[in-house]
Amino acid sequence: MAMNRTSQSVLITGANGFIGSRLSRLFVEQGFKVVAGVRRTADVSLLAGIPVEFRHGDVTDPGSLPDMVRGVDCIIHNAGLVKAKSRQRFFEVNETGTSNLLQAVASANPTVRKLVLISSLAAAGPSDSEKPITELDPPRPLTVYGESKLVAERVALTFKDKINIAMVRPPGVYGPGDKEMLTVFKTVNSRIRPLFGNPARRIQLVHVDDLCFGIFRATVAETRSGSIFYIAENRSYAMSELVGLLKEACGKRAFPLYVPAPLFKLIASISEYTLRLFGATPMLTREKSRELLASWEISTEKAKTELGFESRIGFAEGAKQTFDWYRAHGWL
Repeated sequence: MAMNRTSQSVLITGANGFIGSRLSRLFVEQGFKVVAGVRRTADVSLLAGIPVEFRHGDVTDPGSLPDMVRGVDCIIHNAGLVKAKSRQRFFEVNETGTSNLLQAVASANPTVRKLVLISSLAAAGPSDSEKPITELDPPRPLTVYGESKLVAERVALTFKDKINIAMVRPPGVYGPGDKEMLTVFKTVNSRIRPLFGNPARRIQLVHVDDLCFGIFRATVAETRSGSIFYIAENRSYAMSELVGLLKEACGKRAFPLYVPAPLFKLIASISEYTLRLFGATPMLTREKSRELLASWEISTEKAKTELGFESRIGFAEGAKQTFDWYRAHGWL
């Protein structure tokens, strides 16, 4: 049953980011009053021109949260860390931050209609070579980030009898404005077609607009509290196919560069050691290399059946759209 959107309000934590800002725009377009939950020091430039109400709060500061959550009908908990300098920091934000938010909701807004937690496929871990994973498969995360998101889910489940909880696990997200996958697009734009590890392994991604639509459906649909949903494109790609589609979307000839798995792991080790030596936070680490060398294939059947979600943007179209955006904004 879809809720009546007239005068409905939704709080989006981390509303100022890549996904949060697009969620804010979508919910405004769907007739919701959007409350943007952001830290006082946050850069809110991505929200320019979107009619939102700003409320300041930090999930690591419990005292800042009751006023942020008070009076809204729905909450999308999108704030979190995807990289950090320490294991402790991942859990401080992703686990304890989720607990702090839910405790604030339970005390300051116990009648909230739905809370959607944006988790990650990293919480579930990779698929095997035989079949896509489903929401029923036992989690086996490969990274500290994945572990912290899985624990955040378990924290949320302790509130499922008090608050209607839905959890969304997206795979890798890409699209116009994304910075996390920009390096891959830059590499292909430089006429290099990178292939590392097993080129036959399966990868599933999601365009940011499809992800936002899936989150919207998880928010307005009537779901059993504690439900988990995979939101992704409705098909996976062999790694070699994915890179080929990137080359076509780029519109330039590219030379294949194959990096065997052992060499890729060595590069990751050097990257991690060097950047940590200079106090920087590396994106490519030893555990990240294990994640990148794995297969990530998932079933989106549950989201289709229970949420009415189906992806609308295939990777060929989405990659071209992303290349065009990067070029138009001087990122390439």
